Amino acid sequence: MGIIMKKLPIGIQNIREIIEENYIYVDKTRFAHQLISSGKHYFLARPRRFGKSLFLNTLEEIFKGSKELFQGCYIEQSNYDWKEYPVVYLDFSQFDNSSSEQLKKDLAEKLEETAQVHQLTIKAPSIQSKLRKLIEGLAKKERVVVLVDDYDKPIIDHLKNVEQAIENRDLLQRFFATLKSLDRYLKFIFTTGVSKFSQVSLFSAQNNLNDITMDPRYGAMMGYTVEELALNFEAHIDAIAKEENRKKEEIFAALKIWYNGYRFTKEKTPVYNPFSTLKYMDKKELEPYWYSTGTPSFLIHQVQKHPQSMVPLIGTTATKNELSNINDFDKIHLPALMFQTGYLTIDTYNPTTNRYHLTFPNKEVQEAFLNSLVKYFTTINPTVSSKCQQILETHQLTLFFNEIRSMLASFPYQLFVKATEATYQSVLLGILKGMELEVEAEQATNIGRSDLVIQMEKTTYILELKLNAPPEQALAQIHDRKYFERYTQKGKEIALIGVTFSSESRTISSWKGELLSTDGDRVQPLE
Repeated sequence: MGIIMKKLPIGIQNIREIIEENYIYVDKTRFAHQLISSGKHYFLARPRRFGKSLFLNTLEEIFKGSKELFQGCYIEQSNYDWKEYPVVYLDFSQFDNSSSEQLKKDLAEKLEETAQVHQLTIKAPSIQSKLRKLIEGLAKKERVVVLVDDYDKPIIDHLKNVEQAIENRDLLQRFFATLKSLDRYLKFIFTTGVSKFSQVSLFSAQNNLNDITMDPRYGAMMGYTVEELALNFEAHIDAIAKEENRKKEEIFAALKIWYNGYRFTKEKTPVYNPFSTLKYMDKKELEPYWYSTGTPSFLIHQVQKHPQSMVPLIGTTATKNELSNINDFDKIHLPALMFQTGYLTIDTYNPTTNRYHLTFPNKEVQEAFLNSLVKYFTTINPTVSSKCQQILETHQLTLFFNEIRSMLASFPYQLFVKATEATYQSVLLGILKGMELEVEAEQATNIGRSDLVIQMEKTTYILELKLNAPPEQALAQIHDRKYFERYTQKGKEIALIGVTFSSESRTISSWKGELLSTDGDRVQPLE
């Protein structure tokens, strides 16, 4: 009889449902125990869909004394006393923030609902006074736990409308100032968000809030470490490997390239994107699952407003303070916003300069984000797409690369400062997809991966890209590693193209190609 695999908890943010309904639970209660044992006021910023809500719900169940729920978990085997405390849970993602008045109304209703659960009445003219009455009333039994999820959503949702963002921020500022004044009634406060807007009173200089966003002790609190992936998902990996007739190590290697690489502290503790990892286990296809759930229109908007501050995507550096705070809505520091929202992550840390070097976390984000930039900076109309398809079918590559150069010229030069081959590869991939060509990146062979493969009706194009190296070198690599062999005997000619990008001109500087017959014999050079 085969092993019954636990279910994948895709989108489930309720710890009780996960454990009781036989879903996989990656035990993070060690971090919960550490937080409860060592402090009182905490803030953590992490990208969306990284497990913040599930962790808050875990804290809620712990503070409610639900020991039976955590059998076998770290905290159940610890010295935690499991005393029960009243919990106020505020999830700002559930509130209508289209206006500050509507936000105020929804927040007031939530406070009143919480009061009713505890048989309290909190009639009062403002949300501040309602909050005060609720906390004071609950504290007559035990000190109160306050858990706040997505505190910054009323701001982030309106980064394109600065006036509304400021109105919502000011409401949050007054609300959290009131919460701070009630500290003597509170046992524990944990607040999460995507970004840290320093002008919210939650982060005032007088506050004793502990921001653990970049604390190495909590670098793996959200997301999956490589050890957690192997421990909890081995059965699913085994099943995929068997179904696809591949080695388990190949599956792990692909997952690492696509979904690992997030690093939030100076310590090297990379984690996998939990949402994309779970979706892959379910769909068994390497796709940009996390990215596709919410493309970063607010980032593109910031680039549109301030193109002079376009982030060089490879080579960006910043201090911890620069990465941790956002205080100017009118001109947001793009590296900070991209780091906090998960589109850039820490690559290395220099203790001498106290600066962090940022990069894309993985293939999912790099390809998808650059595709978004391609759509913004280039207009690929149907006429151009049709033209490029025709000239590729007839092997007119000089005309084809002239079109590509024209499109690359529309990108701001800042984008390509310290760019790598991977940057140019992703931008070119985005352009080719924008032309509605059938194109794939990094098609694996037994001894390597070709950079780009374009499938036309009569021809398979294999492109190898080099930065500041002759195209002959790229062409030789295609031959040496036999990237073309898997495409022989398919009834199509095979075009091998070596392409050189120049870091000085930031475009394609040269190319060299040759055409093989359908069986792989060399036929002729391409002009």
